[in-house]
Amino acid sequence: MYKVALVDDDVLVLEFMEKMIPWNQYGFEVLGSFKDSVVAYEHLKQHPYDVLITDIGMPRLNGIELISLLRKNDMDTFKIILSCHDEFYYAQQALKLEVFDYILKESMDQENIVDLLKRLKVTIDKKRQTVNKTNKIEYFLKQNNMKLKTQFIEKLMEDKYANDDVWLREQGELLGMKFSSEHYTPILCFIDKHADAITKFEKEPLLQFSIDNIISETLKKIQKDVQIFYLKQKFYIIFPHDNQVNEVDPMIERALREIHIKLESYLKITITSVIGKRSPLRKGLVESMRELLHNEVQRFYYSNCSIQYLKMETLCDQPAAQNYMKIVQETTKLMIQEDEQQVEVYLKEQLSKLKQKRHQPPIVQDWAIKFILDIKLNIQALANLEDKNFITMTDKIVDQLETFEQLEEMIFNTCKLLMSHLESIHKLPHNSEVVKAQKFVLTRINQKITLSDVANYLHLNPSYFSRLFKKVTGESFVEYVTRVKMERAKEMLDITGKTIDQISFDLGFDSKSYFLKVFKKFYGMPPRAYKYKEVQINKLFPTLKS
Repeated sequence: MYKVALVDDDVLVLEFMEKMIPWNQYGFEVLGSFKDSVVAYEHLKQHPYDVLITDIGMPRLNGIELISLLRKNDMDTFKIILSCHDEFYYAQQALKLEVFDYILKESMDQENIVDLLKRLKVTIDKKRQTVNKTNKIEYFLKQNNMKLKTQFIEKLMEDKYANDDVWLREQGELLGMKFSSEHYTPILCFIDKHADAITKFEKEPLLQFSIDNIISETLKKIQKDVQIFYLKQKFYIIFPHDNQVNEVDPMIERALREIHIKLESYLKITITSVIGKRSPLRKGLVESMRELLHNEVQRFYYSNCSIQYLKMETLCDQPAAQNYMKIVQETTKLMIQEDEQQVEVYLKEQLSKLKQKRHQPPIVQDWAIKFILDIKLNIQALANLEDKNFITMTDKIVDQLETFEQLEEMIFNTCKLLMSHLESIHKLPHNSEVVKAQKFVLTRINQKITLSDVANYLHLNPSYFSRLFKKVTGESFVEYVTRVKMERAKEMLDITGKTIDQISFDLGFDSKSYFLKVFKKFYGMPPRAYKYKEVQINKLFPTLKS
């Protein structure tokens, strides 16, 4: 259906056009009708339409003025003028504005309008077919040109042909690349949340084509001879300079801000841009581009949609496990208390400290994977594992998260999701008392906990509580407490450097000997043997542990 806008200050004409013309029968629908031409203009410049039918003699804006203003907004539409004036001047103005037809109101009737619609639809259909064909050809040619430019830049980055003047000149002519300036500044732009962008655009070439159109349209008004080269998930923008002064060029930042705004506005995607070092064309530009690429790991710590200047920074290779156990336990405790605000405040504080240490991204990603798994295990210890309503969570592939900011978002969202499950479990009548008991245990894991203690806390008969817990969870309360404490003991052996005496004390055991007995019964070996086994595994397979 082609969309039609009707504009006339004569209400009777609007009513006739809306009610008496079978628009749908001929492939049209009325987008809106307006008796005020200024209101029509404000609406139509924001909403796409195909056909404008307007009166020529209106207050505020007449039909000629309305069409002229809309043309300035690049509206590719068909215009039809209604008029009470059979004068050459108006017809001449309409002709200049490429109006499809000029109809005198005195001769306007249903039959004339229907005949006009039939002719109009044939014309629009033909034009749309031509435009679609042209667009497909343009897309094909541009896509192939972009592929060749990608291959060109990849060869340069691999140090191939960089000093081959003949090859460079041939490539420039073949790909329409103009390098007429002496100095250039390379910018490496990363497509934020690339996986989401691909989902939206379906294919990488279509995403690149859409980005290229926006950037090319933006830059042609600001700076000529700017070159764009696409790589997977990122692209270079190469800005030319007329002088060699190596100072910050405010034009580049202004252009990048406009590109950022338009990409977000039109394509609903954002990019992060890193500005490299201004360099001479033949002595340094390729090296400056390589420098950006070799340091792209720093992008992990940049905020999405930001503009950065490349800084040389060495990231930390040390493990990120300091205070890890404490962070997991405290987060679990706050989640059990169902205090979402406190969970977020605490995690932001801890993640901020982690970010400040500037670890290599794989180290932080490993930390995040283990953290999410441990939090899930702790919460699952609270929720009934046999509960069919338990939310089946699919862990995001953390190495697809491009920035620390996205990693934070994933952790927050996962914790919120687990907390919402806790809340739903808590509301189930048969689980309410059991959940309270499990919370009691998990928040007092460092104490000696008995069935009588929890029964008194819940104001329940101990025998009744024991039967209820077994019925709901499938294990006795004593078995549950033992399992939770043993799982925590294993974590402490895995992660911390605490002695067995310290672990025994931290888990509320009366004596070390009793702790050793329980641990061996639960895992089939004493803690020292388990610790030794883990150490040997880590030596043989160091990548298995974060």
